[in-house]
Amino acid sequence: MSNSRVGPEERARLHEAASVLAGVRAATTLLNSPGEIDEERRASMAAMVQSELERLERMVRRQQQEATEPVIAEPRAGEQRAEVIDLDAVVSAMVLAHEAKGTTVAWHPSRMLALGDSDQLTEALNVLLDNAAAHGSGPVRIDVRAAGPATTSVEIAVTDHGPGVAPELRRRIFAWGVSRPGSTGQGIGLHAARDLMERQGGYLELAETGERTTFVLGIPMLGCIDGAGEHDSSTRGGRSGVAA
Repeated sequence: MSNSRVGPEERARLHEAASVLAGVRAATTLLNSPGEIDEERRASMAAMVQSELERLERMVRRQQQEATEPVIAEPRAGEQRAEVIDLDAVVSAMVLAHEAKGTTVAWHPSRMLALGDSDQLTEALNVLLDNAAAHGSGPVRIDVRAAGPATTSVEIAVTDHGPGVAPELRRRIFAWGVSRPGSTGQGIGLHAARDLMERQGGYLELAETGERTTFVLGIPMLGCIDGAGEHDSSTRGGRSGVAA
């Protein structure tokens, strides 16, 4: 099928499906290599593979439903079905998937909860980690934090140590089809990731300083998880650390 017959939404889903399969394939290779990883990490990686395959199945089912149902207007952010998201579960799965592909990721659990669509948040974070691996250098840092002292949002910041985004691209970096000079990408990921975040009342921004490039995902914050596993609606104790 030619690109002229595939719409932007379908191309974005194909882009994400390819990334999911790459992570699953790399993780499966490690799982099938005796002595490559310890038993605890092996169990975590096997769980990640199962989780990613289930996410891919949901993605395919949504595409199948959309292909057979009448076209309707996209729901506004406030009309989207929201779920409680354990941010540590989302981030840890993506860290394992990208470490399996050879990316070093520095991250510490935050114990924070958000409200939104877990699959959409995972997809957006996956795009940022793919982008950091393709254009950055050295380890990638993930920092989960409250957006501000009196905020209603929690942020996931992804930082790489690459050459940064050229000034002439900064205003257009989220536009469809825009990519950095020399990039082999299609300029789909960042556009799709911002759209996914805005659909659930969140945001995606570029915050660049010096030699580092930081993309920040924002999503409505629910609170944190206390030591007994109960949900605490305040932000007290919401961060247990940041990426080193």
